[in-house]
Amino acid sequence: MKRSLQVLLLLLPGCVLVSAAQGQTTPGTPKREENIVVTQPAPGDGVDEAKARTALNSMYTALGGERWLRRGDSILHGRTSSFYKNAPTGVGEYVQYHHVLQDGSFEDRIELGKKRDVVQLWTQTEGVEVTYKGRKALPAKDQQDYFRRAKYSLDAIANVWLKEPELLLIYGGTAVVARREVERVTLIDKNNDSVEVDMERSTHLPLRRIFKFRNDTYKDFDEDLEEYSDFHDIGGIPVPYVTTRYFNGDMVAQRFVESLEWKPVDPALFDANAPLGKHKN
Repeated sequence: MKRSLQVLLLLLPGCVLVSAAQGQTTPGTPKREENIVVTQPAPGDGVDEAKARTALNSMYTALGGERWLRRGDSILHGRTSSFYKNAPTGVGEYVQYHHVLQDGSFEDRIELGKKRDVVQLWTQTEGVEVTYKGRKALPAKDQQDYFRRAKYSLDAIANVWLKEPELLLIYGGTAVVARREVERVTLIDKNNDSVEVDMERSTHLPLRRIFKFRNDTYKDFDEDLEEYSDFHDIGGIPVPYVTTRYFNGDMVAQRFVESLEWKPVDPALFDANAPLGKHKN
C-alpha cells in the first residue's frame, strides 16, 4: 500500500473536524448501522426551513461559532488507518500543515511516514507529490475525490452553501444513528447537488456528513459518509478525536490526531522546492 494514497483517502481539506488518537485503532469494524427514522416532516414550507436553519445554527454555535469559522492555521500530528472490506490494511503517520490564505481559501502540506520524506502539497487547483525524486501530479482520481469532499465539507456548508439564495433546506426530523438521537438536515443547491448533516440532539455537535455523486462508469450513485466522534476541546474549539470515512457503506479509512495546535504556518513550506523531512513546527 502506498502511503500517499493511504493519507489521501482520509484528509478533508479546510475542515478541522479532524481526529485525535490516544493509542487506539478500530480493527475490523463492520458496516455502519442503518438509520432508524423516527419522524420526517414534509419539506418545503417556511416552518420546515426555519427548523433546518435553527438546527444548523445550533451546530455551528456548539462548534465554537465565529471562533471555529476563523480558526486559521494549524499544525496537526496524527495517524491514519485504511481499510479494505472493513478490515484494516495498515497504519501511517502524518503531519499536516494547514495554511489559510487572505481570501479565506487554504492550502495543505502533508508529510507522510516517520521520516516525513513523502510530501503532498494541495493548492486550490491541484495536488502534487514531492519526494527526493522530484515533483509529480497526484492521480487525477485522487484529486477529484479530494476536491469533491472539500465541496461538501462542514466549512463549505457554512461559508458557501448557506449563503446561496436558491438553497433549499429540508428538516428531516429525528433519527437514531449509532445509538444516538440526531436531528437531520438536507441542503440542496441550485444545481440539485445535496448534502445531509446529522447532529446529535444532546450536544448539537455534528455526528456525520453524507453526500452522493454519480458514478461516471456505472451511471448510478456512490455515497461518501464521514462520522465524527469523541470530541475534545482544543483552544476553545471542539475537535472529534476520531473521524471515520465510509464509501457505499464500507469503512475505507479512519484518522486520528495525536496533537493539534492553532498557530501560524510558514508559507514557504508550500513551495515545491521546500526541504523534505522533519523541521521545526
